[in-house]
Amino acid sequence: MEKLDYDIKLAATIQTYRELKRIKQSVMADALKISQASYCKIEKAEILISPGQLKIISSILNTSILQILVIVEADEILDFQFTPLSDVLLKFVQTIDENSSKTSLTIQELEFIFSKIKARHALLILNNK
Repeated sequence: MEKLDYDIKLAATIQTYRELKRIKQSVMADALKISQASYCKIEKAEILISPGQLKIISSILNTSILQILVIVEADEILDFQFTPLSDVLLKFVQTIDENSSKTSLTIQELEFIFSKIKARHALLILNNK
């Protein structure tokens, strides 16, 4: 099966989350009941992630499946910096995870994130009517 861009982005996002949380691959592998070598292949997008595995992974990472998928799908470019939105969102998550009172995001980045969240929320409401 050919690797899709989406699969590669999903694997990279999971790897980044895991590294931010300082969780070892062996811990992830144990929770998924697979070998560490197999888990490594998941992060390289050599093995596709099942929905059940994604649920377990999100639980270990103490996040939601939705949060992971929002970052994966956030491939828009910030006009003012030419920075992928996914990079900004990961930076935001890292800031939150570090429980830092100082935010390393600019006001422009925060406003952009919130505008995208509001837009997606509005779409969800419209689609559920």
